[in-house]
Amino acid sequence: MDRDRRVRIYDAHSWTGICLGIVLFVVCFSGSLAMFEHEIMSWEDPARRIAPTERAVPVQPLMDAFIGEVDDLADITFVGVTYPSVTEPYYAGQVNVRVDDAVEFRRRKWDPNTGALLPERGDGLSTWLLDFHRDLMWPAAFGGRTIGRGFVCILGIVMMLSIITGILTHRKILKEFFQFRLTKSVRVKWKDAHNFLGVWTLPFSVVMAFTGAWLGVVALMLPATGVLVFKGDSEQVINAIQGPPIERSGISGLMIDLDDIARRPHSDSGELPVSVFVNHWGDQNAEYTINYAPDTELMYYEQEKISAISGAPLPLTGLDAPSPETRVLAAISPLHYGTYGGVALKFMYFLLGIGLSAMVALGNMVWIERRANSSEGKNSPRFYDRLSKLTVGACLGIVVGSVTIFYADAFYVGEEAARITRIGTTYFGAWFAVIAYAFLAKNNYQTTRRLMALVGFGILGLPVVSAIQAGALPWQIFQSGHVAAPLVDLALLILGFACLLIAGKLPRNRGSARNKRESTPQDDVSAATPAT
Repeated sequence: MDRDRRVRIYDAHSWTGICLGIVLFVVCFSGSLAMFEHEIMSWEDPARRIAPTERAVPVQPLMDAFIGEVDDLADITFVGVTYPSVTEPYYAGQVNVRVDDAVEFRRRKWDPNTGALLPERGDGLSTWLLDFHRDLMWPAAFGGRTIGRGFVCILGIVMMLSIITGILTHRKILKEFFQFRLTKSVRVKWKDAHNFLGVWTLPFSVVMAFTGAWLGVVALMLPATGVLVFKGDSEQVINAIQGPPIERSGISGLMIDLDDIARRPHSDSGELPVSVFVNHWGDQNAEYTINYAPDTELMYYEQEKISAISGAPLPLTGLDAPSPETRVLAAISPLHYGTYGGVALKFMYFLLGIGLSAMVALGNMVWIERRANSSEGKNSPRFYDRLSKLTVGACLGIVVGSVTIFYADAFYVGEEAARITRIGTTYFGAWFAVIAYAFLAKNNYQTTRRLMALVGFGILGLPVVSAIQAGALPWQIFQSGHVAAPLVDLALLILGFACLLIAGKLPRNRGSARNKRESTPQDDVSAATPAT
């Protein structure tokens, strides 16, 4: 590849980053937190920090009473039961009921030790972290979450473009595995850090970009196909894929006890069920779809389907049927969210996700630094200064906002239905406040140090808040048998001290450069271009 073409590819890589880098940072950083949805769910609600028990009360009477609140069983469209696990140590029941032309989602949670109903709690911290990553909480007035997911899908495609152009412009990619010139200028150190993180996170970045784009495409294709083929009826699309559903017979039937299902091992792996979905509750045609935690398979669940009356095996159909194609499709979502290898894998994903986020932000700062402090910049110094402030404020603002909503959720007082709204306003309020501070401050380097220190101290305060709310220290909760919330506290302590360490190492100012013209795009690609 000739030098001019390499420079053009480098320009494409740079402009892709500078135009959408901040949004990519937001999606990558929020995704790093979204992987711990279930762990954070236990951390945010002290009522869910339940020690596991070997003598749980039966769940069947609890679900019978719950479903008994529905007048007509024919109005029930879905029933789900989740059995206690490490991250969700309680019974969870869900009943979807058709009311007029809408579906009402009803949920209950019970203490498995006593059967007591756990307090109702509205969607909050964990829900926001996951949904903001998936669809940016796109407002319904502007198309809703389908549009948000489509935008995230486009970002995945843009990220793939950035990865490809980055690889093409870095011919000495093996050298960048270890190159880190700590004695050079700030821009050179940032450039080395950008390349170093880009190389080490490269396989992870490719997987995240591809799977993220794929999940966005699927979210768009279902309603689009419904509009184009089935006149807006998405349910017909699902039926076309899964096959026509079995209808209710209208004859009552005695179903197998849900507690017996909980003790039914998988026919191959021997794993016990984590949840069960029920179609046509109480009917002769009722079906159980039993979900097992995958043993070695890259998927959310391994499934078996049986008659809820006789226990006879039923075939899995559509996308649930085992085949090479469905195995690949089933792997996309767990591969993206890191749910197939336990907590250790999630922490590895988290570190890689943070590295990817930092790489994106550093790429933007290198682009700005080069143009602001060399003859290459075609705009005024004020323009690059404002662009730098925007990058610092927007990127660190999302970090500050993410820490702030932990406090907002912990100290929330009000109607549970409005909890998620309070979380959202706090999130964006903190984000915009940091952007405003970045624009008012005179020294971007000092701003970065102060905000990073603020994040560190803010994170270190969260385990204290958790202990006060739970009325017990993390190790006391851990000793009682509950592990999810103490693990979150431990991770927060490590992250808090890491942020303070980074804040202490960040430069206070740019420093004096011995040569104002440090490099240009031609310089950056010249090492990869053979001499002639």
